[in-house]
Amino acid sequence: MKISSRPNVTVWIAARNEENTILKCLQSIANLHYLIENLQVLIGNDQSEDQTKVLVEGFIKEKPHFQLIDIQKVINHQRGKANVLANLYEYSTGKYFLICDADVTVNPDWVEGMIANFEANELIGHQVGITDIKGTNMWHHFQSIDWLHALTLLKIAADLKIPLTGLGNNSAVTRKAYEATGGYAKIPFSITEDFALFHEVVKKGFGFKNTINRAVFNQTLPMINLKEFLHQRKRWMVGALQCPWWIVTLLFLQALLLPILLIVGLSFSWKLAGILWLIKWLNQSFTVLPTILKLRRFHLIKHLILYEIYANCWQLTMILFYYSPVAVDWKGRIYK
Repeated sequence: MKISSRPNVTVWIAARNEENTILKCLQSIANLHYLIENLQVLIGNDQSEDQTKVLVEGFIKEKPHFQLIDIQKVINHQRGKANVLANLYEYSTGKYFLICDADVTVNPDWVEGMIANFEANELIGHQVGITDIKGTNMWHHFQSIDWLHALTLLKIAADLKIPLTGLGNNSAVTRKAYEATGGYAKIPFSITEDFALFHEVVKKGFGFKNTINRAVFNQTLPMINLKEFLHQRKRWMVGALQCPWWIVTLLFLQALLLPILLIVGLSFSWKLAGILWLIKWLNQSFTVLPTILKLRRFHLIKHLILYEIYANCWQLTMILFYYSPVAVDWKGRIYK
């Protein structure tokens, strides 16, 4: 297809108190290899209490394809990001809507990569890219492997036509699919707005794709403290527990691996427990390794052994924290 015939694309960015991240995100968007005549970038300022709005206003001067929208209207009782996206839709001109978070930096080829499946097959309604963590220490690298492992499993499921979820910090939906669902103006509120939209798109009969390549490879920032980490994972659990029962069962078995191995060791054999742990580690490592190699994230390979200890600990902690009475605290808002 000739460059002049490229479709119009709208990028949605929800921003709340993002003064430390928003400029890097917008600069990466400005560096996209896509004609600005076919590109619209909408930034929704979600009642930020810091310098987010001022910084965005300064950046988008003389960039007419960028537009800042102050989010004042509540649509369909939505909250947070879902309400921002519901508002941004009303200003959107694109054939395709690409979604990224304000703490994400996108690849220069991101737009072309994300719309490739849409252009090849008009029955595809939803697309997910691949994201990892831009970090500097071992904990950050463990979080990065987390993302890559989870997204690799989601791709395997998508290739098998099993609809699980679509992570909303690097995703896309066609206008046709979004409007078929009624969008967030009709979808009931969920703290996992990406999960909700994805499943409404699938219910309307549209196909879905997960892609792993350098074109759709974006980076986000790590959770910097335990509180942020636990609240992020509790929010993810809301969506995970809406997956099919057998997926939920596998998630719980994985999260409860340490107690299970302890029971096996005490009741049967510590050798058997060790073999089971080794099988789990090998399966996990050989699942994520091709993704690490494809994205050239070679520095993560040396962390795969210790990652196993980290993963078992946080997964067990996540289950305990999810069932605690603590409400989710996200972007300074409390969600019960």
